[in-house]
Amino acid sequence: MTDSVPNPTTDSAMYTTMHGQPEALQRVLAEGWEPATAAARLIGRRRVTLTGIGTSFHAALVGSWLLRAAGLDARAVSSFDLATYPESYPLGADDAVIVLAHTGVKRFSGAAMARATAAGATVLSVGSQTADHPGSALVLRTTARETSAAYTASHLAAMTVLAQVATAIGEEAGTAGVADFREALTALPDLVAGVLAREGEVLSVAAGAVERRIYAAAAGPNEATALEAVIKVREAAYGWIDALALEQFLHGPMVAVNAGDLAILVHVSGAGAARTAEVAAVLDGFGADLWLVGQPVAAIPEATVFALPDLPETLSPLLAVVPMQLFAYHQAASRGIHPDTFRRDDPVYKEAFGRITL
Repeated sequence: MTDSVPNPTTDSAMYTTMHGQPEALQRVLAEGWEPATAAARLIGRRRVTLTGIGTSFHAALVGSWLLRAAGLDARAVSSFDLATYPESYPLGADDAVIVLAHTGVKRFSGAAMARATAAGATVLSVGSQTADHPGSALVLRTTARETSAAYTASHLAAMTVLAQVATAIGEEAGTAGVADFREALTALPDLVAGVLAREGEVLSVAAGAVERRIYAAAAGPNEATALEAVIKVREAAYGWIDALALEQFLHGPMVAVNAGDLAILVHVSGAGAARTAEVAAVLDGFGADLWLVGQPVAAIPEATVFALPDLPETLSPLLAVVPMQLFAYHQAASRGIHPDTFRRDDPVYKEAFGRITL
């Protein structure tokens, strides 16, 4: 597909890292990153709090669904909130906290870890192969530290590691919610490779949406997928895109959609599928152009569909996120924006970012 990919380049760090994800997943799954050890530390905890910022918070959201499927009481909280509002998120020695921080250098991820450690909670973390996580009893390693500002492989690997942990916990307890996880994870690298090989299906959708308003919505665990589409398009392409959980989007915000806007819906098998199809019908009635990631909606045969193989709904974000990454990259390419820079190549933005500690 590289011959048909427009500038900036196919050798950007985002592009090459994104296309290296199947190999990265093979390594994560082969080497294991100690999921059984992590599982043993989490079993019996009163509650598991997963925490992160940005893309890492989206991985925390997915991770909370995965751990609940394994039978744990799990929730996702942003690192800023966990560090700054302790009265709302009490922690004790019978709790566990998983800090997701790819680089390990973000201010509030470190503060959240320090707070959890001081509370006597069991503290685990997920980060790059070189991330320094002081206070973590066990660091679950993902990928090499990414050099593009638009993270791809590290996010997918973090979700995969959490899925491994959930699988180990659920299999130990005989929890039905993870019954198909191991088989699905074994197939995941090949499934991701299959999605990346269909890059051309995304190119025209992304290029056609450059000057349009874009909305993304999804139900259940794929709310994080819709939110990740926003972060990626804004980081890589500085594009206009908005996202909400499906039912939140329906109850009010959807009235802002106009004919010709692009609506991205994650429509996969599971409890949220029927409602997603109903929302798609409303958007079609508005005259929006639909891009359905997952499955078609029978009542809207003209909608553009990026088909995905079936996975358990709780695992589906691990595959559904890949078309969103491709979409963001091709938005950047169509706009002539290099996706790696986080706008730090602009002196105004570089100086402004220097005023705050991330």
